[in-house]
Amino acid sequence: MDRIEALQSSPLFSVLEGEDLESLARLFVERSVPSDTVLFQEGDPADALYLLLEGKVKVMLTDEEGREVIVSILQRGECFGEMALLDANGRSAQVMTMAQARLLILPRTDFGDWIGRNPNLAMAIIQQLSRRLRHANHTINNLATQGVQSRVARVLLEAAEPDGDRFVVTDPPTQADIASMVGASRERVNRALRALEEQGALRFEKQRIIILDQP
Repeated sequence: MDRIEALQSSPLFSVLEGEDLESLARLFVERSVPSDTVLFQEGDPADALYLLLEGKVKVMLTDEEGREVIVSILQRGECFGEMALLDANGRSAQVMTMAQARLLILPRTDFGDWIGRNPNLAMAIIQQLSRRLRHANHTINNLATQGVQSRVARVLLEAAEPDGDRFVVTDPPTQADIASMVGASRERVNRALRALEEQGALRFEKQRIIILDQP
């Protein structure tokens, strides 16, 4: 995926066309990062937006007891750190690569000069932030009202991609990562996965989980 294709496929930048798209693409800097690299931490200066060309990253918060809680796992084509484009406050979460990653990075200072000439993009960013807020509210509601098995099923469904008449989770998150995302122990996640398998809702294959029925 090249930078033009990546920008076109991103909800954040899909409103752009032609010269507007090309001029913005030139502002991005490409960077390759190994797995398990912290891209930024909570409180770091918010100085750039990131767009993921290849690989996966996890977005994490730290609770009152110092434990890391995974808020979401992002894959190719997704943006993160977009709040940096709107204000100069510190980062609100930590982001770490989960695999070898290729990133496009847009410095905040360059974007500030560019957006004045493209007001449509400002609305796209607001819409994207609204979607992220809705997702966060949905996650909070799930943690409060659903059982562990339902929460685990929801995480897998959100990570799955269509493959013919079924959905497939390729290179799925570890049980420890799922546990962090659903607010449960790894042992309870393991039991939930086994129960879903016994119910015929999913099947495990090498580095994949096949969703057979959507719970």
